[in-house]
Amino acid sequence: MSIFISVVSHGHGELIKRLACLSKLAKKFTVVVKINQKEPFLVQYLEENNIKYINEHYGIGFGHNNNVVYCYCKAHLSMKNDDHFLVFNPDVISDEESIDQLIQLMLKDNIKAACVNLFKDSNYLISDNSIRNFPNFTQFVKSFLGMGNSSIINKDLVEKPIKIDWAAGSFLAFKASHYARLKGFDEGYFMYCEDIDICYRSKLLDEPLIFYPQIKILHLAEHANRTILSKHFYWHLSSVVRFLLSKRGLTTVKSSIS
Repeated sequence: MSIFISVVSHGHGELIKRLACLSKLAKKFTVVVKINQKEPFLVQYLEENNIKYINEHYGIGFGHNNNVVYCYCKAHLSMKNDDHFLVFNPDVISDEESIDQLIQLMLKDNIKAACVNLFKDSNYLISDNSIRNFPNFTQFVKSFLGMGNSSIINKDLVEKPIKIDWAAGSFLAFKASHYARLKGFDEGYFMYCEDIDICYRSKLLDEPLIFYPQIKILHLAEHANRTILSKHFYWHLSSVVRFLLSKRGLTTVKSSIS
């Protein structure tokens, strides 16, 4: 059983080099970086640190990028159905032990989709609001207007592994066969809500996402500007509409995974 880690770099080369997390993980796991824009110096760094990379198909969305990595791992790196495929942001910092622990728990519990306890500081005091209930239209509107978000789950109240609706795509772990069964991320989302969608579809298949609170990992989260008329606002709004339509069965999954 092997572990494959998928990372998307959209100008994150300096961050990847500075954090030096991927170079450490690559000593034990297969790390694949999908480069989403020209970053010549990043290619050199990846080659020097035994990190696989895909340097083509620029400008595609977050979910599509991860699907490209998944297909690459199957076609060129001999990833098997019993292996595990991790979606891993370039601003996430984890050690080998935490990832090993997660996969061992997933195997013991027969879990096919899981997430961990993300924090914004190295002392693990500032929690990242990374686990939530599925949002409805009203919650989306209130979140847009800065009126709070009642879908957020208070992780301080969670002491043992539980089933949750969805977790941020900053860190998601899948059994490889389950990711294929889901057809990966829906490429109809460019950015935002693709993590909600894939977790929703997993739950429909009676494979809910499991949150392991004992596994703590650092996430240096930086949220993009979503002010009115910004491209991020447009991406977010269009993704919200797509997700709400998908819940009504009015959309189909777009995927490069057959």
